[in-house]
Amino acid sequence: MTRYYIAVTYDVCEHNNLYEDMNEYPLDLSIDIDKQVREFAKTDVAPLIKVYESDTSDFKELRLYKEYKFKEYECGCNR
Repeated sequence: MTRYYIAVTYDVCEHNNLYEDMNEYPLDLSIDIDKQVREFAKTDVAPLIKVYESDTSDFKELRLYKEYKFKEYECGCNR
C-alpha cells in the first residue's frame, strides 16, 4: 500500500499563546525525510514541524507520523 506524507510547519510562542500552522509541504520519499524537514524549518523559521501520513493522496485522514523540534528557531521573547 502506498503511503503519502506531508510536513506542516508551525510557529510557536508559549509567551504569547501562539501555536499557528504556517505551510504544508509534500515529502519526496526518494530524498531523506529528515533533510527535507530541516530545509522546511529553515525556510519558514519554524520551531516545530509535524509530519503526517495518509493512505490517500487527498490527505483526508491524517495520522501523525513524526514530530520535529528545532531549538534554533524557537521564539526568543523570553530572553
